[in-house]
Amino acid sequence: MTGIVLLVLRYVFLLLLLLFLFSLVKWMVGDLKKLPADRQDFRPPAGVPEDKNADSRVADVSLTVLESSTAELQPGDTFAVYKEIFIGRSEENDITTGDSFASTRHARIYLKEGQYWLDDLNSTNGTFLNGVQISKPTVLANADRIRIGGITFQFVRWGYEMGSDI
Repeated sequence: MTGIVLLVLRYVFLLLLLLFLFSLVKWMVGDLKKLPADRQDFRPPAGVPEDKNADSRVADVSLTVLESSTAELQPGDTFAVYKEIFIGRSEENDITTGDSFASTRHARIYLKEGQYWLDDLNSTNGTFLNGVQISKPTVLANADRIRIGGITFQFVRWGYEMGSDI
């Protein structure tokens, strides 16, 4: 009798183990399928306008590298910001840092209702705006400094913070 119970318990354990592995594989495949869906809202690469008829103010925004601890980004490098830009270590980002203190998808700058916002995307080491770590989306102003790992960017928005019509 004891032998039969042990045999049944072994099969139940094996079945539970297989169910666990199946659910793990299903979860991983589901995450992989979500990745392209997140990028369905096509963003042009940094420096390429999405729509020539779009609001002209959008093209007058950039990020300039002030300090960098990596060879990929050098002080003076400038990246145009249109409606949205992602920064991180992954090649899928608009600005790839290569910095070991940056997360795969570290931060995002996006345009919402005429304002540019900086959003930390749950990075491990945080995103800093003017020396202060942010924990929620924060409005950017001209000349703000953004630090991600060992890289410091300056947000440049010519004249529009004052409401000028330049």
